[in-house]
Amino acid sequence: MLIPDWALRGNFTEELKAILADPGKSKALTGDIRHALNWRGGPENIVVMDYPDKSYVGKNLAQLAKELNLSDIDLILKLQMEGYKRRGGASLRGFSMSEVDIEAFYRQPWCATSSDANITLTGDPSVHARFYGTFPRKIRHYALERHVLSLEEAVRTSTSLPALILGLRDRGLLREGFAADIVVFDLETIRDKATFFEPHQFSEGIEYVMVNGTFVVDKGQLTWKRPGSVITRK
Repeated sequence: MLIPDWALRGNFTEELKAILADPGKSKALTGDIRHALNWRGGPENIVVMDYPDKSYVGKNLAQLAKELNLSDIDLILKLQMEGYKRRGGASLRGFSMSEVDIEAFYRQPWCATSSDANITLTGDPSVHARFYGTFPRKIRHYALERHVLSLEEAVRTSTSLPALILGLRDRGLLREGFAADIVVFDLETIRDKATFFEPHQFSEGIEYVMVNGTFVVDKGQLTWKRPGSVITRK
């Protein structure tokens, strides 16, 4: 995330020690890390999600650097060299996105929504909150509460628009002959519950979900049926 690939080859700790001992390489490494920090909004916008020393978890890099009397770059190197024996040494998450930008995009009629998520298990660590809450948050927070877009647009840009973009000609609309992929939700109760530190929480207010005409959520409960299939554009 912050240390460049060229500095993380072989034995990470020994590789970094060798780079830091070379003035030219050390300067290049510092410059690359500084660029990555700035690109992600600075150390105050990057939070430690997991690390062997649990007292670090939940703090941003600016806070930690001040507590440990280190520069932000020295802290990053410390996380790698003293943390988990893997690339980065810690699990970090950046919070550099701007609500102003998000709302500006949501107002565009051509902007479809993706959760950018994959299949996860409830015990998986460091899962992003978007895995569970993307679409309910779009409806509750941005449409119903902030009125960034209408409810109808929130639904359209989550259903028929992405189907159109992907070339799925028989999905995304309630229309005769289309696949019955249907979500029924309660406008009063729909909301996301997942947080960054407690992500494995299902959203509320989703009463029924049908995939290919079969209920996979019925009265708010999973049916454990799997009627889905691989689909390709036509």
